[in-house]
Amino acid sequence: MTIQQIEPALLYDSNIYLITGSKGVALIDTGTGFQSDILMSRISDTLNGRNLDYIILTHRHYDHVGGVSAVTSVYDPKIYASRSDASPLRAGDSESTLGTVFGGHIEPMDIIDFNEGDQIDLGEHKLVCIETPGHTIGSICILDETTGSLFSGDTFMVGSVGNYSHPTGSAEMLINSLRKLMDVDFDGLYPGHGPFVKSNGKQFLLGALHIMGEE
Repeated sequence: MTIQQIEPALLYDSNIYLITGSKGVALIDTGTGFQSDILMSRISDTLNGRNLDYIILTHRHYDHVGGVSAVTSVYDPKIYASRSDASPLRAGDSESTLGTVFGGHIEPMDIIDFNEGDQIDLGEHKLVCIETPGHTIGSICILDETTGSLFSGDTFMVGSVGNYSHPTGSAEMLINSLRKLMDVDFDGLYPGHGPFVKSNGKQFLLGALHIMGEE
């Protein structure tokens, strides 16, 4: 039973997490993939001979999804994203995924919908989808019910919240999502950028609500 961070190759790559259980291995987000050789070397070293069964994308933005093509050139994982953010990924839409902003190009992806309450059972980790729109309309958080760990994508981070000014973003939706997460039992916080914490993660959710003007 392990949660490991794959060191990002570039400063603006998203955080990438590898979750290993007896029934399977999942990668959460993939970074931009701009330095794909470094990315794949680090993933291979961390897998240590295991197969990669799943990729779960927390949202559509290029700094989280750009590395998918590099990963799928080596492995054959099932790729999951929320229904609302899956459509532009299936279409290879480089505009709404911010690919053009980052100077990259999105290839069409074969995405499986991963929506509210859906689960992926890795054995020692049970990953549950929580829909948290705001940063994008299809942003999700992923709760590992077994360890009480929350993978929050860009919904909120340690000391910050996700930018809601990009297309499909909404401050109102983000506030509602943060309120929703108050009812989720979690301890560890593994966000899409910045440091992660193994305990007391909920204090940063309270901080995110304060940032958004909520008491």
